[in-house]
Formats: sequence, C-alpha cells, structure tokens
Amino acid sequence: MSLRPHYILLCLPLAWLLSCNSREASSKGAGALLTTADSLEALQEEHQLKSNTPGPDTMSFVTAFSHFYDALQASDTLKLQQHLDPEKGLWIIEQPGAMPKMTYVQDLTRFRRDFQQRSFFSIKNELTTCELELEPFPAFDCGAMDQGSSGYAKDGCFASDASALRQSGIWDHASLSEAELRQVQAMLPLLQHSVLHTASSYRFHFGFDKGRWYVYFIDLRIPCSA
Repeated sequence: MSLRPHYILLCLPLAWLLSCNSREASSKGAGALLTTADSLEALQEEHQLKSNTPGPDTMSFVTAFSHFYDALQASDTLKLQQHLDPEKGLWIIEQPGAMPKMTYVQDLTRFRRDFQQRSFFSIKNELTTCELELEPFPAFDCGAMDQGSSGYAKDGCFASDASALRQSGIWDHASLSEAELRQVQAMLPLLQHSVLHTASSYRFHFGFDKGRWYVYFIDLRIPCSA
C-alpha cells in the first residue's frame, strides 16, 4: 500500500501553519515599521514646530533698534512707548552727583531728566546719526576727552553683549528699596544687547521677552563727569 496520499494530507496542515506564521510575522514587521515611521514623523513635526518658534536673533534686534531710534528722532511718543515692556517698564540711569540715580518709568511723557528737568525726548538733540556696528565697545579714556574728543578709541554707534551692565551692580549704589532691587533683578536675565552712542556716551540696554525686543535700561551718564 502506498503512503504518498497520507504524506500529502499530513503536509497540508503543516504548510498552512507555516503560511499563517509567515503572514503574522510579516504583519508584525509592517506594524513595527509603521510605528517607527509614525515616531519619526512626530519627531520631525516637533522639530519643525520648535524651529518656527520665534526667539531672539541679531537681525531682528537691529530692526527693533532702528525703529526705536527713528521714533526717538521723530519724537513719536506712541511708537516710542511701544518699545517699553508694559509689565516691567524701564529704568533710566543718571548721575546728578557722586552716586547714580535710577528712575523707574512706565510713561516716557511723564519723565523729566535731572538736568534742567528736560523731557526725555530732549536726548535726541545729543544723538547724531546712529549707524549700528555689531562689535565690542571701544576702549575709553577720560584723558582723551580733551579738545572735544569723545574719549573713545573709536567713534560711532556700537551694539554689543549686555553682560557689562548685568555685572556692574550699579543698582546697589542708587538708593533703591528692596522692592525696587527685586524689580531690577527680575529684568537683568532678559538683557541681550547694549548699544553705545559714543558722541553722547548714552547707552541703551535691550532685552527679549514674549517674542519682542524692549528697552529695559537707558544710561544717560557721562563718564568722568562726577
């Protein structure tokens, strides 16, 4: 008697099982690939979202300062006010005597300078054309101020890192209250760029918050004047 028909019958279930296992493995493999593809797509979308999130950059600062300077020159109070953080405000630094004076300002139209009680906008008369150069501030020497010199090794309008103001500790000598000191300290981490106008020695310190550039400190002190 031949065993061939029985052999074939036994092989058929085995072949079916192997086929099922193969399809299941293939399905699992496809599922794994699909999961991996979904993960990669999610990561790419997250990366794209992060890259589109606005943050501080040098060119946007140059544009912001240009708008600030133009508004100052035009005495445009409305536009200039837009460069003040509506929550944190602005500190203006002066030197009426041996010690610095810091005045908290939320409305520039109400501020009066210590010098002859002039308005804030009077500083535009001391600010010549400001063509911003992105480089460290030039060295300064009081002895070089003779014969009308600014005292700086190079004249112009310079934008540099704001670390010098953050590390100065000038607020510790301005007779501020504890609450005012906390207010100043909360603004310092926001600072990114400082602008020096050598002809006047005025400095403007800008920070970035909530997607915008704001001026947080304006230093109207004249070196060697105290």
